[in-house]
This record gives sequence, structure tokens and C-alpha cells, in this order.
Amino acid sequence: MSAISLSVDNDVACVMIDNPAKRNALAISDLGDLSSALTKAADLPIRALILTGAGDRVFSGGVDLSDVSGDGQWDNNPLTAIADQLEHFPRPTIARIAGKVRGGAVELALACDFRIGAEGIDLWVPASRIGIHYEAQGLQRAASRIGIQATRRIYMLAELFGAEALARMGYLDQLVPIDGIDSAVDEMVALVTAGAPLSVDGMKATLMEIGMGETPDAADRIAACWASDDLKEGLAALREKRGPVFKGR
Repeated sequence: MSAISLSVDNDVACVMIDNPAKRNALAISDLGDLSSALTKAADLPIRALILTGAGDRVFSGGVDLSDVSGDGQWDNNPLTAIADQLEHFPRPTIARIAGKVRGGAVELALACDFRIGAEGIDLWVPASRIGIHYEAQGLQRAASRIGIQATRRIYMLAELFGAEALARMGYLDQLVPIDGIDSAVDEMVALVTAGAPLSVDGMKATLMEIGMGETPDAADRIAACWASDDLKEGLAALREKRGPVFKGR
């Protein structure tokens, strides 16, 4: 049975890693299921995606190390490929982190646009302690999000970071009590869905390019917003002092 589930509530999709008996670790077979869930979600008429783990003890333990051998089979880390897919997801993404973050799950959360964590969580990547050189793309992703020095400490030193330190370094956008995490996620969803879809989704893509050190290719996205019915609606709503009703076109 797959440890990955996809659910949709109105215009928000949720992908859950659901294997609490194994600390929400991902077997090799789960990686394909996770990729498939993201592909399916991208084709749905949604406005946002939430990534989370079942329960409130562990967000995810990353890849199940019992599935990893030392024969070179992970020279191209499949989890990093899924993080790339998540980073390029066409709508805003939010990581709901109610428990511990371990190994490759650190990168999955970093691939999301926003991260909301509960008090008491912590983060640890054991790569250097077991002889793994983490994927270069994953290291670049971390450095672009939280800075090169924090990335050194997480991956080279294998330091354990608590919730407050994660908030200070920018790994978390919000740190909230565990009983308030769902409300905080709902509020974040409300913010990202209040904007015009072409504007929000377009700037997500442009900021992703900037964050990865690329020259942004935003001309078409900018032009589409200027030519959109949603811009006319937004300006009309501003004049009329009411909330806009965007259609995504």
C-alpha cells in the first residue's frame, strides 16, 4: 500500500506522506508515487498545494536507508529529482511541518515556496555521518534558500537544529504552537489564493529562477498579466473599494 496520498479540498490539494510506523520514511517505491501525486495535482484546477506528513511526530524521515546500498545506485538521487518537480510546481506550495525533519525531507520542504513549522520540531541531515555526498542540486537549493553557511552546518557538520534556530535562519516562514499549525496553514493558503492567479503563479516562477541564480525569463508572464481580465477586475475592485473576483485569465 502506498505511503503517499493526494486529497483535494475546494481549490487546495494536499499531498501527505503517510507511513507513521516508519517515521514517514519514503521507500524507493514511494518516490514514484510521490512524483505521480505531484503530476496529478499539477493538472487539477487548484490554487495551492500543501505537503505534509501524517501525525505530529515526524514530518518525514527522508528516504528509508534500508533501501540504500553502497553500490552507486544513488549517484543521481531520485529524491532530488522529486524536489525539482516540487520546486517547479506551477502553483504556490506550502510545507506543513508538524514534526521532526530528517534527511532528504529537509530538501523536500526547502523545495516548497513556504514552510510553516510547529514548536518543538527539529531538523537533522546525517549525510556526512554515513559517508554520503549530498546531491549538488540539493545543496544549491539549500544555499539559495537559507544561505551558504547554514547549508554548511546542516550538511557538512550534521548539526541538529531546533525550531527557533530554523526560524532564525529562514528555514521556517512561521513558527507556531502545534495546536495552531492548521490555522496558520489555512491563513497562508488564504493569502496566496487572494491574489490573481496569473500574477501569483507567474511571480513564483520568476522568483524560482532568480533564487537558483538564473536570468529570469519573465517577459511573457509580465505581458500576460498586463493583458489579463484579472488586471481590469483588480483595478475596478480598487476603485470600487471591494474585494476582487479573479478568474485566472
